Amino acid sequence: MEQRRVVRRADGGWEGVEREGYVPGTQTPVVRHTLIGGRKESNADPGPSQEVRYFALPPGTVTRLEKHEHEHFVIVGEGKGYAIVGSDVREIRPHDVVYVGPWEPHQFVNRSAEQFGFFCIVPAVRDFSQELSEDELRCLMATPAGAYADPHGAPPPRAREPAR
Repeated sequence: MEQRRVVRRADGGWEGVEREGYVPGTQTPVVRHTLIGGRKESNADPGPSQEVRYFALPPGTVTRLEKHEHEHFVIVGEGKGYAIVGSDVREIRPHDVVYVGPWEPHQFVNRSAEQFGFFCIVPAVRDFSQELSEDELRCLMATPAGAYADPHGAPPPRAREPAR
């Protein structure tokens, strides 16, 4: 697996990096750029142990409201948005860093008139995103974060075959 060491920013993206929908293989308003690495089945597989992605959210769009076992880090690259992490909501802007711990419900929201973009760093070997349970969603919507959350604003996680 060849890995780029320097990924240069270019008009609307990065040189040599394909623009993808928020969900791979699906066209969505939110665009994902996988800059470094990629999902791996095992740490023994070739390639970096981390995956670095950039998400571009046009005005009025959101990422998926989700949870998962792996932690991840978000660094705002452009624009202003809102980070929902657990029951907390905070406005975030360029160079702010957000930590999302294991199993914390989270979503990123663009309520501005300009594009909002962020880098997302996750382990290459990781679990898949899950939707919140009805109880978790009900509890979240009763908090201040509920005024910003959009549970149906992005495609739900794909159904996965159970591990054998």
